[in-house]
Amino acid sequence: MRDSEPALFPIGEVKARTGLTERRIRYYESLHLLSPRRSEGNQRLYSQRDVERLLEIKRLLESGLTLKAVRARLYEPPEEVERDAESYFEGKRIAHGERPRHASLYPLKDRASIMRRLVRDQDREETD
Repeated sequence: MRDSEPALFPIGEVKARTGLTERRIRYYESLHLLSPRRSEGNQRLYSQRDVERLLEIKRLLESGLTLKAVRARLYEPPEEVERDAESYFEGKRIAHGERPRHASLYPLKDRASIMRRLVRDQDREETD
């Protein structure tokens, strides 16, 4: 193996590194939560990134999430990223002379938390 090639581990090594059973590892693969490489003999070969992904799945499940929630966490961007993207593109539209679609660059669904924070900050300033 060359220095530039990533280390690949057979399932037995992954089992030892993660504490998961072979059956569980294959199950997560069947759910498309990871996709190990295959050798010429069709043996699964896992990268360090695959091992880290399995440890993350294990941690999330142990924290009480369901597999469906784990999948969402691994594949869907966090809500803040979506909100930031929406604000970014709204700003771009305004910069190009279009009328704003929202009264604020923040989505309407977040106004309640913005208001709570503003009130909390104002209360702090008054007590200082």
